[in-house]
Amino acid sequence: MATEIDFLREQNQRLNEDFRRYQMENFSKYSSVQKAVCQGEGDDTFENLVFDQSFLAPLITEYDKHLGELNGQLKYYQKQVGEMKLQLESVIKENERSELSRQKLHTQELLSQLEMANEKVVENEKLILEHREKANRLQRRLSQAEERAASASQQLSVITVQRRKAASLMNLENI
Repeated sequence: MATEIDFLREQNQRLNEDFRRYQMENFSKYSSVQKAVCQGEGDDTFENLVFDQSFLAPLITEYDKHLGELNGQLKYYQKQVGEMKLQLESVIKENERSELSRQKLHTQELLSQLEMANEKVVENEKLILEHREKANRLQRRLSQAEERAASASQQLSVITVQRRKAASLMNLENI
């Protein structure tokens, strides 16, 4: 509210200055009564000024001129704000595209890492399967070797028993 009052005071002061300047420029055109009012003679200078229509027309003209300038500035600034909004929207869209590109790149990197990890998993699964097969083959060979060893042990036992019998029979024959 205070800033509006200050603004209006400044506007009023500017308009009064414009009006005085206009009066001084056109002083020769005024009647003697108007000259007395402009020079401050008389009791109610302001009232005389307000009621004298010849003073109001230039003031209104100057006010309209000043208002036109302000409207022109307003339109210019509105145009500037509009252009800035468009630029801001463009920058925002570019940032969004940039962010999407960055996220897409990051996603591609993660997918690449995931693919490599999957390849390693598949490779490790193959190695585990190969080692299992090898362990199974070794287990079968070990079982077969144990079976042969057990069979050989039985044969050896049979042969040992047969030799002892044969040695006992030989000993009996020698006696």
